[in-house]
Amino acid sequence: MAPISKTLALAGALFAISGVAAPVEKRAVVWETVTDIVWTTVDVTTTIYPNQAAPTSTETHTIVPVSTTAAAAVVPTTTAAPQEEEAQPAPTSSSSSSSTPAPAPQPTERATEVEAAPAPAVETTTAPAQTQNTQSSSSSGSSSSSGSSSGYTGACSFSSKCTGEMTYYDTATSASAPSSCGMTNDGETEFVIAMPVGLMSNSDCGKEVTINYKGTSAQAKIVDKCMGCQGGSIDLSRALFSHFASFSEGRLYDAEWWIN
Repeated sequence: MAPISKTLALAGALFAISGVAAPVEKRAVVWETVTDIVWTTVDVTTTIYPNQAAPTSTETHTIVPVSTTAAAAVVPTTTAAPQEEEAQPAPTSSSSSSSTPAPAPQPTERATEVEAAPAPAVETTTAPAQTQNTQSSSSSGSSSSSGSSSGYTGACSFSSKCTGEMTYYDTATSASAPSSCGMTNDGETEFVIAMPVGLMSNSDCGKEVTINYKGTSAQAKIVDKCMGCQGGSIDLSRALFSHFASFSEGRLYDAEWWIN
């Protein structure tokens, strides 16, 4: 019995040692991630009726990402192959309306009439045409008689002529700085004068005068006051002064003039 017990004890010890030494295999866990992309195409068709603008066809693409995570248990001797999910077929394009769309109306070009605003009226001051008469000394009397027909009486009238010097000046041409009569004139072309401040009143603005100088006469309009003129002296526009003499003369003496 003793040998058998020793044998059994030895065998049991060996089995125990082998049982402890044998490694225990664990099941491996494998994570597999499968991503499926599904494309969905949706066509939208709209029926167009006459006199209705054609809307723009809308085509919608929808991307649906599908992420699948599966845990596969793997035994030591057998490995399970991963199973891929079959992607669902994309739905076919369908029409939301079975009726045939009417042809889109062609856009028509319509001319837009733009009524131009009328140009603003511009007031212009036009001097009356000046009559340039060259008279000789013998015919000056007849010219004087024609100027007396206006009936003006008072200072510097035909019956009480004024005599003095004549100079020239630059007339007022800007509406922001008009003459003392509130006028603007082109002194290069118009026959106008400035009366002496001591003789002129506001009622004289716009009146016509007749001027005689050494047998030459002319008619001009009163448009301003001459602040530096003394007695019966008057200031002439450049156009009027050049009618009697050249600018080099500068000042003309013994001129005779009166209000018509």
